Amino acid sequence: MSVISFDKLRDTREQPDAQFVRKDEHGQAMYLFALEYEMGPSTWSAMIWAYSFEDAERRVKAMRGSLAVCGQMHASIGA
Repeated sequence: MSVISFDKLRDTREQPDAQFVRKDEHGQAMYLFALEYEMGPSTWSAMIWAYSFEDAERRVKAMRGSLAVCGQMHASIGA
């Protein structure tokens, strides 16, 4: 198994690949961030869009207090 240091990667890359960047309705760049959590003996992951690393941390903090399951996903329609 290979372990990747995200801190080192974040410091060495100026811009992420295009598939990991999108613009919000005001044209401001948002970036895709990986999240990690443990459940029992396993480690799981999820992804969120945020404006910066600090914004991603704020979003995770907000999730701790209000995250809820809305329903099962069945399809995705590209824009």
